[in-house]
Order: sequence, then structure tokens, then C-alpha cells
Amino acid sequence: MDLALRLAVLLTVGGAATLTSFALRRYFEKAQLPQRFNPADVDLSHRGPLLVEFTSPFCYECQVAYPLLRAASEAHDAPLAVIDAKERPDLTAKYAIRTTPTILVVDRNGKVTRGWLESSPSEADLAQALELAGSR
Repeated sequence: MDLALRLAVLLTVGGAATLTSFALRRYFEKAQLPQRFNPADVDLSHRGPLLVEFTSPFCYECQVAYPLLRAASEAHDAPLAVIDAKERPDLTAKYAIRTTPTILVVDRNGKVTRGWLESSPSEADLAQALELAGSR
């Protein structure tokens, strides 16, 4: 391949990668937490705070967050619903989940009182959010 053709291929591939990166960044920047969550969607009828984690199979941050969420769930008597976005595309679409992990704290009325996108909460933030959700 001559130099001009190599350069043309390199510029085409580089341009496509840049555009794809820009488009994905814009897509994820629009990610927002849902305002409400229905516990019946995960077969729960619990009448207190609820923790929800939307996860995906290869999400490292999801794996990091899980032990923290499990411990907080047990300490605050708040069930933990782990929803695999790949296995439950219906719920992923219903709640407009665009990134994992998406972690939600839901009060007894189904209102999302706190949440985190793409990262794990600190133990203190999670405890405070669950206490607040339990008092509503």
C-alpha cells in the first residue's frame, strides 16, 4: 500500500473513532436518574426503603459496589434489587437506564430519593440516603 492510501485509511478510521467517541459521550451525558421506581417490577412488596442496582455482566464498578450495597441492605433492612440490564431490557428501557451501575435509593412511596450513576456511593452517603428514605 502506498503512503497516500495508508494516510487516507488512517484518517478515515481515526475520524470515525473520534465521531463515535463524541456520540457516546453525548449519549451518556444525557443519562439521568429516574424520578420513581415501582418495587412490583422486581417482585417486591416491601414497605420501606429499597436499594436498586442496574448492572451489566462486564461492569467492574458494579462488582465493586455490590458488597457495599449488600452490607447497607442488611444494616438498614432495605431489600437490594440487582437488575441485569442485559437480562431485563424492559426495565432498562422503562427507567431510561443508560449506564451501569445506576444505583437508586427508593422510599416507601416509590420516589427515588438519591442515586448514583457510573460510580459507587461512599458508605456514609449510602447510610444517610437510606436513613432519609426510611423516614419519609
